[in-house]
Amino acid sequence: MEILSTGEKIKRARVYQGITLKELCGNKVSISKMSCIENGKIKADKEILEYIADKLSLDYSYLVKDVEEQINANLELIRRNNVSESDISDVIEHNLNYALEYSYNGLAFELIHLLFNYYVKENKVENIQLIVSQYYDLYQKNNTKENTITYYFDMATFFYRIKEYNEAINYYSRARELIKDDGDFDKVKYAYTCYREGKCYEKLGNIEDSYKVLEEAMLFIDFINDELDKGDIYHSFANACIKLKKNDIEKYMELSYKYKKDNPMILAISKGKNGESYFYVNEREKAIKEILEGIELFPIDDKKKYVRFLNKSINTLYENEEYDIAYDITDKALNSAIDTDDILLIEQAYYLKGMILQKKGLYVEAEMYMNLSLDSLFKFANKEKRYERYLDMAEMYYRLGEVKDSLKYFTLAMKLEKD
Repeated sequence: MEILSTGEKIKRARVYQGITLKELCGNKVSISKMSCIENGKIKADKEILEYIADKLSLDYSYLVKDVEEQINANLELIRRNNVSESDISDVIEHNLNYALEYSYNGLAFELIHLLFNYYVKENKVENIQLIVSQYYDLYQKNNTKENTITYYFDMATFFYRIKEYNEAINYYSRARELIKDDGDFDKVKYAYTCYREGKCYEKLGNIEDSYKVLEEAMLFIDFINDELDKGDIYHSFANACIKLKKNDIEKYMELSYKYKKDNPMILAISKGKNGESYFYVNEREKAIKEILEGIELFPIDDKKKYVRFLNKSINTLYENEEYDIAYDITDKALNSAIDTDDILLIEQAYYLKGMILQKKGLYVEAEMYMNLSLDSLFKFANKEKRYERYLDMAEMYYRLGEVKDSLKYFTLAMKLEKD
């Protein structure tokens, strides 16, 4: 996807063929003018370009295709997903640099929008931070209503990804207002924006506002074609209804399952989420039933995703003091985690089993799993994670009556806090 100006194409072909400027010019063009054409200082007229194309055996249409046309052609390939995943960021950056060099600000805005979203999808926070001010500058240079909505939505998505939910709400709500400001507004984009904003409120525990915004999304859900997305919106609304003890929970849950029925993994994850919501309103039997059904539904062919779901389910049961049921799942989670050879999943499985054993009063058995967890944790954990784990270990040894070991881990935690 190399981009060359007309002058660069001429110079490259001339040099490659071993032709001097004088030989290329002949009696048709002055050497100084040809030099200016090659260096992009002046544009050649059609007659001269036809002469050069003939002299260098180049296709005339290739020669006259300027930088802007090349960027547009490359953009089309990117939009159609005709660029490999391994090359996509390099290709976008390459085209973006040319768009900026030639002051094609509209193209540059679209390219940086694509690059920003790629970085968000890949969770490349440092890369995002490097281009965020440039994205803002390009948005200011292309300050149309449509571009403003695009910019707000992208920023909201980024803040959601890094769990800055209040900031995300700020951008989603501004985008939502702008979208609906038109008489004939984009119902699909509006529904998605409401849905994302509702998810932010949910993450913050503000269920009333989550319900209100999701209810707005429901008004336009029929305009969405993607069945899984429709299922997600229905499911989020159903969970808000559970937490607020609204009517029609079953109706919206059934609609959610209708659109998710062909994907057992997503169905299972939905069941796990239902369990969390039923625990929220202290409907414990329903919560446990949903979580256990989710575990039965979840396909085991993707081992890592399966273990993540098991660990999440165990953690939900643990947080809601269902220790016996959580314990019954721990061996399955731990054995499956070991099969994945993923240290993160193995450490989490050890930790959950150790913590549950403590809640069951089995401190001696818990000690082994907590130490295995701690050994694994040190291979990847940051300071905050190590601090939390030291406190867990200190509490465990205190319960065991091992004061010396308890003090050791408490001291280690305090030392980390001071560093």
